[in-house]
Amino acid sequence: MNTTPITSRRSRVSYTAVGGARSHRLHREPDRLCILLLNRGGRFFRTRLFQEIQELKPSEVLCCEGPRVPHDIEDLSRRFPAVRFLILQEEVSVGEKINIGMEESDSPLVLVLWSDMRVSLPGDAAKFLDGIDRKGPLCTVPLLKNDRGLILPSIQIPVLIKDLLKLAPFAPLEKGMRSLVPFEFCGLYRRDKFLSSGGFDPVMTSPYWQKIDFGLRTWLWGESIILNPDLQMVVQAEISAEDTTADESYRLFYLKNIAVRLKENGAVLPYTKLPHYMARSDLGPVYSGKEFREVRKWVEQNRHRFITDARTLVKNWDIPD
Repeated sequence: MNTTPITSRRSRVSYTAVGGARSHRLHREPDRLCILLLNRGGRFFRTRLFQEIQELKPSEVLCCEGPRVPHDIEDLSRRFPAVRFLILQEEVSVGEKINIGMEESDSPLVLVLWSDMRVSLPGDAAKFLDGIDRKGPLCTVPLLKNDRGLILPSIQIPVLIKDLLKLAPFAPLEKGMRSLVPFEFCGLYRRDKFLSSGGFDPVMTSPYWQKIDFGLRTWLWGESIILNPDLQMVVQAEISAEDTTADESYRLFYLKNIAVRLKENGAVLPYTKLPHYMARSDLGPVYSGKEFREVRKWVEQNRHRFITDARTLVKNWDIPD
């Protein structure tokens, strides 16, 4: 199912796969887990990270690189023949990197993390993964700590002020807590549900709004993003503040989510929202009108997938004490 909005503005990203042939597997058990690494910062942690990842016995490891080819790719591909490096030919958003990894993977579960993180699964990893594979949410988010062992406020609660949606961070208190988005994009994704949801919108250039668009759509379409502290990650670098500017990515997010209303025959983007959108868009009346109509068509195509609207979802969200 193609649920990607504004498909006329998406161009396919080219990439080259190096090493880690699909037929190669580190171990036969468990055979359901792909680890998708996103790179940031220096290369200091990578060798140790690849060594630690092998201990998790994944069926495949994907590492997104580029567009500048790292000087150590040849050496790393020799030392870690099971790792498949995806060398992108152009700069793309974080969400689009995850989209590419999901399409490249053969595994039903994909664990997404950054190269400056360490990850640990519970002792009985096979049982844990089996439970997620059979009845888990679209995304299971981890208990996140910094390198000093302090728990990070990684649970993201939605707050809607007029038409502007913001995230309020909370500390993870108990298993099963709901989060609007996966913090830093990290988590254990069920690949089938991810692909069915349309993944991250590649048109959005803002990582902040791209992430919120994905998270909100997950909940509006009846899926979920849930904390399981049995999955843990340690962040070994400082986390940069996010740019929350209400830019063009936000205005597209607004059309796809906040402006949508739920009617008896499914969801609809009312034409009454067009003047409001055109007045605030930087695209000009012609292109903003075209974008509005494209999003309205997308909402129409997916109208029966919405089980609620954004205002109702946020209003009924449980706020931790």
